[in-house]
Amino acid sequence: MSWPLVELGDLAEFINGFAFKPKDWQESGKKIIRIQNLTNPHKEYNLTELDIPNKYNVTKGDILVSWSATLDVFEWSREDALLNQHIFKVVPDYEKVNKRYFKYALKKAIDSMLKFSRGSTMKHVNRGDFLGTRIPLPPLEEQKRIAAILDKADNVRRKRQQAVDLADDFLRSVFLDMFGDPVSNPKGWKPAKMGDLIEFAKDGPHVSPKYSVSGIPFLSTRHVKPSGVVWEDLKYVSQEEADVHWKKCKPQKGDVLYTKGGTTGIACPVDFEKEFAVWVHVALVRPKPKLANHIWLTHMLNTKFCYQQSQRYTRGATNKDLGLKRMVDIEMYAPPIEEQERFVKVRENVLGLLSKFDESSSDSLFNSLSQSAFAGKL
Repeated sequence: MSWPLVELGDLAEFINGFAFKPKDWQESGKKIIRIQNLTNPHKEYNLTELDIPNKYNVTKGDILVSWSATLDVFEWSREDALLNQHIFKVVPDYEKVNKRYFKYALKKAIDSMLKFSRGSTMKHVNRGDFLGTRIPLPPLEEQKRIAAILDKADNVRRKRQQAVDLADDFLRSVFLDMFGDPVSNPKGWKPAKMGDLIEFAKDGPHVSPKYSVSGIPFLSTRHVKPSGVVWEDLKYVSQEEADVHWKKCKPQKGDVLYTKGGTTGIACPVDFEKEFAVWVHVALVRPKPKLANHIWLTHMLNTKFCYQQSQRYTRGATNKDLGLKRMVDIEMYAPPIEEQERFVKVRENVLGLLSKFDESSSDSLFNSLSQSAFAGKL
């Protein structure tokens, strides 16, 4: 079935947030929604008592699109707040488009957004290009039917993510119970710095790669999460291009990926054999096998104690960088490798239970349905 293609700008008003300045931040007042508050609900808010036009007010249920650094679609679910720049508040024309359908269509349009991204370190989209992106527009009743199907598939994905989040919380608790708070080191483990426990910390080449339609996955900071690599929204390089990058550093099982540019101080383990290359903003950390297990080191680096140090060592206000020579000074403790491997066994058991929530199946189901929906084949 063929549906008309309609530009996003013809289906909704896209209101860019207010350009708050640091001098506008105050000790009290209304919360300011920044991109980091969308991607991490635990991030602190800036507050302001500044009197600004009502169009920048965000209420529960509003659709928001971040269009700089992080390109994504969100639905606001918290108390009223004010919108910062680099985020669109989306006001759909409900005579033309169903809200739920439009939200999924916007997410689908993210792929088109990415091809309009500007810059290598701080991605953003051009407003005109974005608003000119076209989406299929079936009749309203058909939109509602499609949205209801995608809601069910998305719910499967959300339940799986909830299980992942609970597992992460549990493992953080187990880590602290087994080894103690790194701040006080109550069990008296040998003090160490990150540099004492690793063979090296390297980053990807400082040049933009030549991307390919397919080939070797090329990971950036957005793919590095504490629970593991996120294999979504990928870019690729050819085998030949990857070989050039691998001359500087080639990831292997047993390494740790550590974000050092933009979003800094997030670690995840390389606990798989799959080949990939990394962007300059991802450090490749290789532990000394007799001193640090890569799973244990990942959890240590993701403790609040180590994360706070990473933020102190991060330089730059706009183009943030956690330098390789600074990150190795992050302080921690160093339990015997046998104790570290006890924790790794616990993690393996937890992940074994988690595997019952098949991530690939839930993602594949949603992606397949989404593809069919917007092709008029659902």
